[in-house]
Amino acid sequence: MHWLVRRFTTIVIVLFVALVINFAIPRLMPGNPVDVLAGGIKLTPESRQALIERFGLDEPVWEQFRKYFIGIFRGDLGISFRQYPLPVRDVVMDALPWTALVMVPSVILQAILGFVAGVTAGWKAGKKIDSILQTTSLAIISTPIFWIAMIFLYVFSFQFGWFPLSGTYTEGVTYSGTFEQITDIMKHAALPIISFTISQYAMYQLVLRNTMVTTLKEHYIITAEAKGLSQSRIKYLHAARNSLLPMVTMFGMSFVMVIGASVYIETIFSYSGLGRLMYESVVARDYPVVQGCFLMFSVLIIGANLFVDIAYLYLDPRVRY
Repeated sequence: MHWLVRRFTTIVIVLFVALVINFAIPRLMPGNPVDVLAGGIKLTPESRQALIERFGLDEPVWEQFRKYFIGIFRGDLGISFRQYPLPVRDVVMDALPWTALVMVPSVILQAILGFVAGVTAGWKAGKKIDSILQTTSLAIISTPIFWIAMIFLYVFSFQFGWFPLSGTYTEGVTYSGTFEQITDIMKHAALPIISFTISQYAMYQLVLRNTMVTTLKEHYIITAEAKGLSQSRIKYLHAARNSLLPMVTMFGMSFVMVIGASVYIETIFSYSGLGRLMYESVVARDYPVVQGCFLMFSVLIIGANLFVDIAYLYLDPRVRY
């Protein structure tokens, strides 16, 4: 109980700091949102001042932060500059499901693929399969994620035509049924999911493999072998399970990496998720939408860290906070 109180107190402090940073970062960027709003048109001083006052940019920074802070607790994230008069909440919530459609399967597939490859490499340490898996993982880690995404886009979309080149769904098409609509949406999401998964699973594999090699030298593994337990039982129930803690940490960190990668992936595939929305909002100096995206990502990361802490307690009873 005391741990939960301390943990939630820490979460509140971290969230407040995140809100301050979310508010400050857009305003530290060079450029003026009024120039973007003008669309290249030279404004008269009166028109320029009217725009500044309409969006509250003439108010002191502390007053802007006060309204921003209070608005969050009311569910009001402001009005988008670029998509005026749409509320930021609607803009962000429209993009969130598309990012979740790519992010959630990717994180799960990364963990599964990394677990299988890591356990296999650790169990066969020093063998040919171990060398192949390690070499492949190191090559993937060394490759920029946007390069992997562009290769997939060029080969599987442009050359082979197996997947759409861009978008989240085919616009202007009337679907004959729900199945056809789901199929179309998944075709558009397939390459972003594959790119996310391939670019991130290697870290799981390397971390789990190295932990497995150390775990297999422990006395309880030797005892399990002496008792005549099956190899699969020793591999998965004793060695793999006791090697999972670093991988659980990686699972929490993967949300941070996926969030950063989403900007590249969604921009390359013209996929209308939070990553692309954040990129376009930064370019347009759309402060409220940038803040909304950062807030959503901050809550996701804090939630992932809380999940990791709880998972630690379950996986290793020796862990105490």
